[in-house]
Amino acid sequence: LSEAQQQWSQAQQYLLQALAIFVEFKDEHHLGIALRSFARLWQESGDASLPAAVALVLGVTPAEAEGVLRRLLPG
Repeated sequence: LSEAQQQWSQAQQYLLQALAIFVEFKDEHHLGIALRSFARLWQESGDASLPAAVALVLGVTPAEAEGVLRRLLPG
């Protein structure tokens, strides 16, 4: 279990770095891909802190980030 948690944490760290780069360079295409990956990570990991982390990078509220992530989830 701790190994899985470590992998989730590492994935989150890498995605946050990528997200920051895509925001900085206004790369909408890759930003969308990263956000969809974040939505899946959020859904699969159950980590309630993910929307707040995304919100910080995007410069929006955690509620707004959660809304974005929810819209990107399948189904």
